[in-house]
Parts: sequence; structure tokens; C-alpha cells
Amino acid sequence: MKITDRRAFILEQTRQHPVPHAPSIFLHLADESVDLWRMGEEELKELGVSSPFWAFAWAGGQALKRFEINLRCILRL
Repeated sequence: MKITDRRAFILEQTRQHPVPHAPSIFLHLADESVDLWRMGEEELKELGVSSPFWAFAWAGGQALKRFEINLRCILRL
């Protein structure tokens, strides 16, 4: 079975969560409550989905956003 509506798949397989180091930002992320969390490479391949790097908040992105938020606060002073 291939995914025909990628937007619907993403909305079904993720939940909105605040980003840990930038809580004012909410992202659609995979968590334990969705099937995507438990799918292996073969199951994803059958659906036509590559590794779902987009479903997780990466530490580097969080750090960069936190830096931007802090820098904005400093520059406003």
C-alpha cells in the first residue's frame, strides 16, 4: 500500500508538541502514540516513505532556534 495523501499521513502519524528548548514553537512530531514511531525501514519502504527524519525535533535545530530566540531578546534591549 502506497501513501497517496502525504499531508494526511503526516497529520495522522504525528502530534503537535512544544519544542523542548523553544517551548513557544509547536511542531508535528512522532511519539509513542502513533504507528510511525514503531515502523521499521521495511514497513516505511512499503508505504513509499523514506526515513522520517522530519518527524523528530533534532537537537541541532532546537539549539539554533534557542540561540535565535535569545539573540532577539538581547538585541531588543
